[in-house]
Amino acid sequence: MYHDHHFHPLGYAALVNGLDLFDAVDLDEVLSRVVAFADRAEGAIIGQRLNDEGLAEGRLPTRDDLDDVAGDRPVLLYRYCGHIAVANSATLSLAGVDASTSDPEGGSFDRDGSGRPTGVLRETAIQAVSAALAPQVTGPPDSAILRALGGLTAMGIASVTGIVSLGEPLWCGVRDELDALCRLAPALPIDVDVLVVAANPQELAEAAEKIRNSQGRIRFLGWKEFADGSFGGHTAAMHDPYTDRPETTGADRLDPEHVMEMGRTSMMLGGSVAIHAIGDRANDRVLDLFEELIGMGADPERLRVEHASLLTDSAIERMARLGVTASIQPAFLASEAGWLGKRLGDERMSRVYPFRSLLEAGVPLIGGSDSPVEHPDPEVGINSAIGRPGFNPSESLSEDQAISLFAPPRA
Repeated sequence: MYHDHHFHPLGYAALVNGLDLFDAVDLDEVLSRVVAFADRAEGAIIGQRLNDEGLAEGRLPTRDDLDDVAGDRPVLLYRYCGHIAVANSATLSLAGVDASTSDPEGGSFDRDGSGRPTGVLRETAIQAVSAALAPQVTGPPDSAILRALGGLTAMGIASVTGIVSLGEPLWCGVRDELDALCRLAPALPIDVDVLVVAANPQELAEAAEKIRNSQGRIRFLGWKEFADGSFGGHTAAMHDPYTDRPETTGADRLDPEHVMEMGRTSMMLGGSVAIHAIGDRANDRVLDLFEELIGMGADPERLRVEHASLLTDSAIERMARLGVTASIQPAFLASEAGWLGKRLGDERMSRVYPFRSLLEAGVPLIGGSDSPVEHPDPEVGINSAIGRPGFNPSESLSEDQAISLFAPPRA
C-alpha cells in the first residue's frame, strides 16, 4: 500500500464534491461550468484547478468575465496550483477590495491600467478575500468527506501526510480543517499524519494537543510553512527573473524570525518542520534557516523541504550534507510539461525537478501528489518520475526508486 507524503485531505474532499475546471478548453467552457454549478449549488461559487495554460485564450478570466455570468453571486476560482485565484466583483466587494486597497504583505492584486483590481489574486491576497467570503460557502458534509477519502483506498493509498490549516482554510469553503479532521478521526478510512499550518506557537501547541486527544487514525507530525508560491503563478521565488515576465522574480513569504520560533516550537512538541519552497531562491533561504536550526540541535531527519523544485548544484550538495528531506511531487511534470519552459528558459529547465541528482547526492526523497493540485493516484507520480514527460530524461528514476517515494514512513 502507498503513502502520499503531501496531501490536502479537506481540499481534496471539496474538489471531489465541487467544481473542477482543470480540463476546460477555453473561457467559454469555464464560464459555462460556473453557470451549471450555480444552478445546482447554493451560496457562493468556489471552483478549483483552473488551468489558464490549457485554455485557448492562454489567460485567466477577469472579474468582468465572471460578472457577465454570475452577476451579484460571489465567485472565487482557484488556479490549480492554489497560489492564484480569480474573484468577481461581488466577492471583491464583500472583502472591501477596490482601487485604493493596498497589496497585502506576501501577495498582490492584479490591476488594470487605471489601478482597478482585475479580480486576479496572488498568494496572500487570496486569503484577504476568501476570509470575507467563507461565511457564504457551504462546505461538504461529513459523509461526503469520508466518502472522498475512502475512495483513496481503491488507488492503493492507505495513509497520507495531511496538510491542514487553522481557521481560514487553504481552499475557501472547507470550514475549519483541523476541527473537521479531529471530529472525523474515529471514522477515517485512512491514517493521517498531520502537518499544521499555524500562525503562532500557541496555535501549534493547541493543535498538537487536539490531535493527540482525538480518538482515531490521526497523529501530529509537525508545522507547515510557505517560502514562496508557484511556477504557474510567477510567484515561486527565483534568483533570476522569469523568462516570460522579466519584471518579476517571484514572491518571498518567509519571515526568518517567525520560522525559527515556530521551528523550535514544533521540535519541542515532538514534530517536524516542513517548508514549501519551489524557486531556487526560496530553496536557498529555507536551507539557510534549516542549517541554523540544526546548529541549535534540531534533528535534520525532522526537516523537510516541500517540493524542492528548482535547485542549484550547491543547494543539492548542501541538502545532502545537512541531511534534510526533499518531499517531491513527480505528477507536476506531467501537468507542467507544455508550458514550464517559457517560464524558466533552457538553463533552468536543465535543473528543474532534479530527482536523480538528489538521490545520487544522498538526499532522502519522499513523494506525494499535493492533491487536489494533482490527481492523487500514486501511479501518476510514479510514471512521471520514470518517464519525465517533456523534461530532462537524465533525471529520471528507476521503477523501484519511483515506487519507493510512496512507501509508508518509518514508525
